[in-house]
Amino acid sequence: MRRAIIRVSDALDRLCRWTAGACFVAMLVFIAIQVVARYILQTPPTWTEELARFAMVWGGLLGATVAFKTRFDPILIRLFERLREAGALVTGLVRGGAVLIFLVPVLYYSLFGPNMSLARGFLGRAAQRTADTLNFPMVYVALAVPIMALVILVHLAARAAGDPGGEAEND
Repeated sequence: MRRAIIRVSDALDRLCRWTAGACFVAMLVFIAIQVVARYILQTPPTWTEELARFAMVWGGLLGATVAFKTRFDPILIRLFERLREAGALVTGLVRGGAVLIFLVPVLYYSLFGPNMSLARGFLGRAAQRTADTLNFPMVYVALAVPIMALVILVHLAARAAGDPGGEAEND
């Protein structure tokens, strides 16, 4: 069971790594088109800015999952270094608890709004909005948030199952 969780985490990491990279390349291409069209052709298309922004959102959130998996996520306080002396179990519990305290509400409110209404949750509201210039549902952009949260929770389960996830490289 432990190996299966780690394999799923590794597969998700590869998928997120490649997808985030593709998003950043796409963002660069869209920005380059915008610059050329604006300063050389004098006719900038509006869709390039929107696509670059959406690619940045997806790339950034998927990149966050990669950072979490490889343990390159930022540690804002040095508490964890002190806890390391107390033992890996305490450190893992504190880190895991912090991740759960943050991501479980993110997932909940991605789905549910007031009175457990799916229509009033983050995704439900995004499904009712469309992009300004491209006229497609904003839910396609908003889906990056719960996907990021779910992937990080899978990575957290893999950590609990013993996945080193780049820890040896960081020490």
